[in-house]
Amino acid sequence: MTRRFPAPLSLLWSGAIWFLLWAPLVQLGARSWGLVLRNPGLWSEVGAARGVWIGTLELCFLTAISAAILGVPLGFCLARGPKFLRVLSAIGCALPLGIPPVIVAAPFVSASGKTGFPLVFSVLTLAMSFYPLVALSCALAIRSVPRGEEDAALLLLCPFRAWLGVLGRRILPAITGGAGAVAALCAWEMGAPDLLSQPSFGMSVYRALNSPETLQPGEGAARAALSSLGVPLLALLFLIPAARALKNWTRNSSADSFNSTKNEARRGVFLALGALVLLISPGFILWKLFGALEGLGAAKTTIAANDDAISNTLFTATFSAIFLVLCALFSLWMWRDWPTKWRVFAFGAALLPGLVAPIVIGVALVEFWNRAIFGALYDSSLGMVLVGHFARFFPLALALLAVPFFRLNPDFRAGALGLGAPPLRVLRDIEFPLLGGALAGVAALGWALCAGELSVSVLVHGPGGDTLAIPIFGLLHAGIAADVAALCLLLMALCGGAMSAALVFLSRKTP
Repeated sequence: MTRRFPAPLSLLWSGAIWFLLWAPLVQLGARSWGLVLRNPGLWSEVGAARGVWIGTLELCFLTAISAAILGVPLGFCLARGPKFLRVLSAIGCALPLGIPPVIVAAPFVSASGKTGFPLVFSVLTLAMSFYPLVALSCALAIRSVPRGEEDAALLLLCPFRAWLGVLGRRILPAITGGAGAVAALCAWEMGAPDLLSQPSFGMSVYRALNSPETLQPGEGAARAALSSLGVPLLALLFLIPAARALKNWTRNSSADSFNSTKNEARRGVFLALGALVLLISPGFILWKLFGALEGLGAAKTTIAANDDAISNTLFTATFSAIFLVLCALFSLWMWRDWPTKWRVFAFGAALLPGLVAPIVIGVALVEFWNRAIFGALYDSSLGMVLVGHFARFFPLALALLAVPFFRLNPDFRAGALGLGAPPLRVLRDIEFPLLGGALAGVAALGWALCAGELSVSVLVHGPGGDTLAIPIFGLLHAGIAADVAALCLLLMALCGGAMSAALVFLSRKTP
């Protein structure tokens, strides 16, 4: 039953979540506006140039289109392919997400310098990094198509015309939504465009942060915050239409839709294209990395020299993934019985910080937590990395879990409550098992994202708190290709292992 006013415990929990997400950003924003009032000339210095706007828009639009071209065939593989190809495609989707785009950009650096086309190589880099988002949304949309509707369309029309003209209307919103999410991620990306000299908001913010022309302490952080004002607006430009598109496609998944098309010839083209995508990415990345290795012995030496970073990555990614999933699930459980207006406010307050550029999140965390009262946390080797993972990825975990959570059959909960079961027991014994697949998928994706996170970790990690992405980034700028390749391959193997574990769990839970 809907309460008129949220319970005190849920308000306390929500307040803690909002504090962790908003307090650093509010403090940085207040300091930035204070500097602007004292130095109005900062507006002219940090204002985004016309070239930055154009470069970012070009990057977002072209990457979204390229990611859709790569992601749609792989989405068909995930939804319609044989079991071995579905497993391979799922693992293949995890690998690009688990490695920072700046690493994927490394093979294009020399070519970019020779040809003078940084936009082309930046689009290729980001499309090869983010296309799994389109593939996953496309696969879910294909699975939602009712078996009878698909078979009827294939009986009346050839497969190409059936999917393009009839069934394609069912999956186009999902493809559009995934492409919009890719475009938003490109608006935030800093490392790859900077490495390839492509004008973008992320590069503008990073340069403002490292500007040597500061008038007083803290002005670099203020310039970074002011330079990033356009990033949330640009992200919303893509995310709002994407969310509307995703909302419109049907969510009535069919359990046997994997086998609805029995004629292998009808789906052979899509499966071949999906396999080709896997050869491009992560196949292309793996080929370049293996080609850069100098031998197995040298790779083992490099890995042994970075054993602390590997241990830190395993710990922080595992802890953060579990913590993110549990916090997101508990927040959704808390907010479910809130009145509609309160629930919308709670979601907005938790999701909006996710629009802030990651580099600015890192700056805000350093500015806020670097004080005596938080000394034990800030001075620890890994404490701030865990805080950074939460600030960066909690909005994403919440958004991913919201749809499956609110699709749960309310009759199960109502029946259990009617029999006298307390709400926490209903969550533990009924809803948690029903959400097992969604929880495992979000945890696996969160593990990969946390293991490869760079923009925040490089700013907030303490002494001895390097995660694997940080030495990779340092070695990349030092030009030590063999060591970069060894550590990148290890990171990709770890991300693939996380996705494989999730698939094993899902196979045991699926009857």
